[in-house]
Amino acid sequence: MKKLFLHLKRLFRKFWFVIFLISAISLPFGLLLLAVMTIISMVFFDNIVDVDDILEHFTEEQLEIILSDEIDERASDDEYFKILARYQSYFCPKKADWITIWTGAEAKEDAYVHYYELKKEMEISKDALKEKILDQVNKSGVQTQRLIRSNKKLVFYYTYRKSGKTFDITITPDELKK
Repeated sequence: MKKLFLHLKRLFRKFWFVIFLISAISLPFGLLLLAVMTIISMVFFDNIVDVDDILEHFTEEQLEIILSDEIDERASDDEYFKILARYQSYFCPKKADWITIWTGAEAKEDAYVHYYELKKEMEISKDALKEKILDQVNKSGVQTQRLIRSNKKLVFYYTYRKSGKTFDITITPDELKK
């Protein structure tokens, strides 16, 4: 997997370089094209992950445990959620949509909490949001099964950027079972 990412990264760099060289025949157009390609790559490819950096922060065993499609019993549920929160928070902040930024995750004693920041003040129906979240939760996924097994709640904590007002959506293990 590591080699694949590195190969894709090199291929991406070579692709832009070749296009730049071809278009550099006409220097003004070449420079303009380079600027446009740089902006495009900054906007659309900002989530390219450096695998070496991830491997510096997590052991291969930890990655196997949290990325497995089956429950790995090498880690208790509490250990699993602590590693998962650290792993998910590593990629934050991350845009979820045009107003929502996922800022991190935290494993607490009785809950697994996702933190979000909302850029725009707007009225949100908690019940509708909760239903939408429940529709998207993978009921047979490892995370969900571990939440149910450890009797932990799944909490989505939202903060409005401008006002600092907060609200949360709490999903109980019983709701996850349905």
